Amino acid sequence: MMIAAFTGWRRTVARRKALADLTTEQLKDIGHSEVHQPALDAATAVLVTNLMSMR
Repeated sequence: MMIAAFTGWRRTVARRKALADLTTEQLKDIGHSEVHQPALDAATAVLVTNLMSMR
């Protein structure tokens, strides 16, 4: 059971590393719908602005 868990974890890590190296266009080509791009929503941007103004 421990070997199976370790093997699954290792495959997951390898898959994440491989996906992280691909560009947005390559992810779309392989049909990966979840594109990991850093983004700020409006509420987060307002919060950061307010916190920076309190400094």
